[in-house]
Formats: sequence, C-alpha cells, structure tokens
Amino acid sequence: MLKIASLIPGGTDIACALGLSHNLVGVSHACDHQSARDLPILTQSIVPQNLSPREIDDHVSAALREPDANGSLYRTNRELLRELAPDVVLTQDICDVCAVNAQSVLCDLPDGATLVNLNATSFAGLWRDLQNVAQATEVDASLLIARLQMRLQVVARVLETNAHDTPRVLTLEWTDPPFIGGHWVPEIIERAGGVNVLGMANAPSRRATWQEIAATNPDVIIHLPCGYGLQETRAQEIELRHNIEYSNLRAVQNGDVWVTDATHLFSRCTPMSVRAVEVVAGILHPQLFGVPCEDEAVCVEF
Repeated sequence: MLKIASLIPGGTDIACALGLSHNLVGVSHACDHQSARDLPILTQSIVPQNLSPREIDDHVSAALREPDANGSLYRTNRELLRELAPDVVLTQDICDVCAVNAQSVLCDLPDGATLVNLNATSFAGLWRDLQNVAQATEVDASLLIARLQMRLQVVARVLETNAHDTPRVLTLEWTDPPFIGGHWVPEIIERAGGVNVLGMANAPSRRATWQEIAATNPDVIIHLPCGYGLQETRAQEIELRHNIEYSNLRAVQNGDVWVTDATHLFSRCTPMSVRAVEVVAGILHPQLFGVPCEDEAVCVEF
C-alpha cells in the first residue's frame, strides 16, 4: 500500500478528500482532520504556546531573524520520517510562518520518496494541488474537482440572478498587529458577492495600520485569525474592542462584525475553501443563502 506523510494540515485535508485517509502514516502536529488522530506526529513548532497575538508576532519576528532559524519556525522529526518510509511527502512553500516549508524538508526527505509541494493561492491553484497529489498517489481527482467547482457555480448563479448589494469587506487575519487577509481570502470574498478591501488576491497577508483600516471604513468585518477556532477568534475580537480606532469603524458601530472558525475555513487552501465561499455568502447575503451555521461563523453582539 502506498504510504503518505503529510507535514501540513492542508495536505492531510487534501489526501482525505481524495479518499487517501488510510494511506496516511504520519502527520504534522497541527493536523486536525479526524483521520489524523493517533497517527505519528512528524513536526513541532518552536513558538511557545499560550501567547497573546502580540507576543506571537514578536516571537515569530525575532525567530525569523535568527541565523539558525533556517527559514522555518518548525522542525521535522527526521528519524521518525525515515523510519515510516513514506512514498509521498506533502508539504508547502507558501508561508514559513504557517507550516514547515519545502526547503527544510528536502534535508529530511527519505530515499525514494516523492515530495509534493502545495502552493495554491487561488482556487485555480487548488485544482492544480489536487491534481498533483492525485498524480503522485495514482488516484483520480477529476470528480472531486468537478463537485467543488459546481458548488462555486451555484453561488455565482444565485448572485447573478438575484438583486443584491455588494458590501465592502475587511478581513482581519491577525489583530495585534492587524494583518489583512491575503492569498486566497480576497477571492473568497469576491466570489461570495462582496468587495474586498486592502488585501490583494494571490498576494500574502500583510500588516496594516489602524489609520489605513479606518480610511476604508468597511461595511462588514470578518475575523479569520490564522490557526484559530471560533471561540478563540471571539475572544480576540472582544479584546480588540478596547482599541478606539477599531470600535469607531462603521461595521463595528452597525454590529456587522463576524468571527469565524478560521482554522478550517480560511487558514488553508483546501476543499474547505469552497465551504468558506458559501459561509461568506451567507454572511453578506443571508436573504439569498441563509445565515451560516453557528459553529462556522457568528455575528458578535455588542
């Protein structure tokens, strides 16, 4: 049986979506798919746990400046990886802050293993990632891709055939300091019938000032802090209300601020990104798509 080691949560999600959950022999410390339970853990983060957003940003910035950081905030258990002897290893080369990068994995790759780098920053890139994993594992991704594309087409068709507004949306990927959602997030907003502000499609997330954010005065704010679940996101939003510039934003004043299960919906470009479009469509146009499930997105109360 072909063996797969996934060093990133998105790789595990994609493998499972392709019907390869039983082929997984090892996963990353951050993999949270149910098929990853009880599998050997192959990576670890050098960032301490239980830090505030500001402390995490400070720690990450300092760590990446260190000469021995090797461009990664993560370490791979080389001995265990070679002991498991996978045929395919899944990693990424998009963000050194989010997960172990491909360059560092090259030093740890077992003999004979095929390395597949996931690098999607758009839905077009997601289709390529799915096809690349499928090719490396000798399965067919065409049916899965067709089903995902059909769901996106359903959202597009509803928006095309019904009158609706186009609210201006701010996506906050981090709160202290504020980061604007990038890569695939702007495309999610646009496909869901909104106008994305500040962030650029296919470009990395970036720092912004509160003055810059205030100048856009968005209609809707969606909190999607990288790597956090809904309850953690809600706690960060509550803390942010002490910021006067944030509290004075139109979306906050009007009560159109949403917290989300960012980890599963926005932090990875995987088949769940299609669900993210459906969720955001519900946030922006509930009369057309219905309000999102409360375990995925919640409008905060003031």
